[in-house]
Amino acid sequence: MTDDDVPHPPYAELRAALGGDAEGARSVDALQRELGDERPDPAEVREHASRLRAIPVIEARIANWWDDPRTQAWVKAIADAGL
Repeated sequence: MTDDDVPHPPYAELRAALGGDAEGARSVDALQRELGDERPDPAEVREHASRLRAIPVIEARIANWWDDPRTQAWVKAIADAGL
């Protein structure tokens, strides 16, 4: 899987919106690591996205990325492929 195939959220925008929220920044980092992994785990991606959606200042940004048909198709593809 190439990085071009992966629908990444706007990491810099998320981090900027979080300000000094260290826990939120760690969650963004964890999602970025998982999406950058050679074999991303769809359950882990979902978990990180859910954790980030619970943070009010970035909920809409994560929801827009997660609900995007391209993101959902990618998650389905890696789940179906057993990655």
